Amino acid sequence: MITRGPLAYAGFAGLACLLAVPALSGQTKSGAKAAAARDAVVATVNGQKIMRLDIANEVLDDQAARLRATNPQFQDRARPIAGSIGALVMKRMASSGNKPISITRSDIIEWLFTEKPPVLKDAVQNRIREVAIIQYARARGVTVSNASIEKQVAAAINNARTQLRLQGKSDAMVLKELGYRPGTIRRGVITSLYLEGVMKKELEAKIGHPLGADDYREGRHILIRVNAQPPIPEAGGDTPPSAPDTEAAFAEAKKKIDAIAQEIANKVKTFEQAAKDSSDDTSKFQEGSLGVFIRGQMVQEFEAVAFELPVGVVSQPVRSAFGWHLIRIDKLGKDIPAAEREKTWQSYMRSHVQGKVTEIMNAAKVVNKVGPPEQPSFPAMR
Repeated sequence: MITRGPLAYAGFAGLACLLAVPALSGQTKSGAKAAAARDAVVATVNGQKIMRLDIANEVLDDQAARLRATNPQFQDRARPIAGSIGALVMKRMASSGNKPISITRSDIIEWLFTEKPPVLKDAVQNRIREVAIIQYARARGVTVSNASIEKQVAAAINNARTQLRLQGKSDAMVLKELGYRPGTIRRGVITSLYLEGVMKKELEAKIGHPLGADDYREGRHILIRVNAQPPIPEAGGDTPPSAPDTEAAFAEAKKKIDAIAQEIANKVKTFEQAAKDSSDDTSKFQEGSLGVFIRGQMVQEFEAVAFELPVGVVSQPVRSAFGWHLIRIDKLGKDIPAAEREKTWQSYMRSHVQGKVTEIMNAAKVVNKVGPPEQPSFPAMR
């Protein structure tokens, strides 16, 4: 509770103390009103309720942690709500004359849902998204073990520790300095793991088997790009034919790729040199290197050849929607370190996560009584 006196002017420290006291303490509410506030629903996701008190505690605890942080960057993120609460204190003081005033956490919760600051809207939207993702994942048989949660929570905390390790600070000091809250970390990890499970399950359905080491390759390619014209719709037909000049463009590109293949076969140029000199893909700047890629990542025509090629053998020209390719595999999945395979999987997920989250949210039936955030955001993949 803030009273008239030193705490009212204690700045961030005083506000942090206020936000940290137990919620709905009853100092300014009757028991019935407190219970009503606890039971208020701020949003539903496919009928599942998100309660006002859960969101309020999350927002205020997070803001208190940020205010206590010693890192100015994290304090700055809490300044807007801290300033608004300070204005609330000053307003009460101005209207009370010389009478004592008190402002409890319950009063701030009331203010929070009356004013609906951006931090509240963000918190509600984040919780909606978390619930929708977990519902979607569980409906498709995705499970997350406690062991995997603990492992990733530990990794997240270790990442925070690494940032300040050179300063010789303890874990507790690191968490305080960064303004992190274990509950927030855990919830983010759980959501991320469920989302990862969904994406893995869908990729496995696409490739037709559980993802394993053999579903990775490291290789190079040379592309002679064909900028095909848009297809011309066929009246009454299901499959539109190509524009008249598309096949001519592919034929011309085929001549070029055949000539490059001949240079490589005759050892006039190495594959790497030919890629640098002739490829129309940006990988030319890495001598054609695609790095490590995963099955399901490339177009079907490319993958059908790439995953059957022996190491070091240059493919015959391969036609795809992009043009003509020459492919060479440098490593099979079993020879690629597990850490590299995991890095490739994480990269694949990051490139697809926004589309998947958008798909999940579009399919969810959401009622948001607080309002949408000012800017959409997406969960960070680990």
